[in-house]
Amino acid sequence: MTLRGRGSLTNSGITRQQLRQGGGSGNGSDHLDELIGATELVVYQTPNKKPKGFESLKTFLAASECEMLFTLDIPPELKNYEAFRITYKSGQKIPDSVLRRCHAWAHGRNFLHSFFKPMYGSK
Repeated sequence: MTLRGRGSLTNSGITRQQLRQGGGSGNGSDHLDELIGATELVVYQTPNKKPKGFESLKTFLAASECEMLFTLDIPPELKNYEAFRITYKSGQKIPDSVLRRCHAWAHGRNFLHSFFKPMYGSK
C-alpha cells in the first residue's frame, strides 16, 4: 500500500485494519515504476519496531549522496509511526538505484511509504 497524499487516509478508502497491517508484502518492484522520478520518498516505520538493515541503508544513502531525515510531518492516521524522508541534492530526482533499494527495503519490512514526484519541470 502506498500513501499518495497528505489528506485523510480513511477518507481515501484505507481502513484502520489496513493501516495496522502495514505496507503490504512483495519484493518492492510491484509498483516501482510509479516511484521513478520522485524527489522525495518517505518511509513510515511501524511503532516500537527496530528494523533490520537500517544502518546498512543509512550507509548506502550517504554513499549515494542522499539525505535521510527523520520527520514529524506525518498524516494524522499514522501519528504513532516514526517516519524518515529520503531526498537527493536540492530536490533533484532520487537515483533509480536508490529508489529501488529503499523501496525494496520498505516492502521487505512491511512499512508504509509515500513519495513526491513533480509533475513538471523536474530536474
